[in-house]
Amino acid sequence: MTHSETKIAILILSAGASNRMGSTTKQLLPWRDTTLLGNAIRSAKQASCNTVAVVLGSQANTIQKQVEGEKVQIVFNKNWKSGLGSSISCGIKALEKNKMKYEAVLIVLVDQPFIDTAYLNLLITNYLNSSNGIIATNYFDKAGVPAIFDKTYFPELEKLNTDQGARDLLKKYGKEVILLDPEGKAQDMDTLDDYHKALKNLK
Repeated sequence: MTHSETKIAILILSAGASNRMGSTTKQLLPWRDTTLLGNAIRSAKQASCNTVAVVLGSQANTIQKQVEGEKVQIVFNKNWKSGLGSSISCGIKALEKNKMKYEAVLIVLVDQPFIDTAYLNLLITNYLNSSNGIIATNYFDKAGVPAIFDKTYFPELEKLNTDQGARDLLKKYGKEVILLDPEGKAQDMDTLDDYHKALKNLK
């Protein structure tokens, strides 16, 4: 199979209620000339992938209105309160129903706005050029997302239902995971304080 034939989907997890943000809808916080979700979608659409899907849950209707016209697949996770794992499961199941048979899925979080197209492509390129089925982000020698998973892991990703997300799976297959250094891009935003600090780091 040539690289051009390898079909890859990017799955953006955007279903959480972001309780630590207070009453703010994290996904719609302003970022550059768009929002956190808009920024994640833009970076994903410019990457070397075939499909971008967004998993929504909390405030789904409000958030969906903000991304209409983006030409992304919207997936609704009715069990979003169960945590990241349920959103991954829901997203993988939705992608599996597409006529396009994906070789891999790259999982991305909505609240890591410094993760850019270049880093997403780095993950994809490493996957394409390696026999390893998982390429993940290095967090102090622990694997995390963004991470790309070969289709052989889809059945297990579909069974996730906890707030651990893919962490346990990454741990289970540790020997098969290639870790990439995000070089400071993998900062996430759990609080408004995190968000305001990140705004100051915008160039």
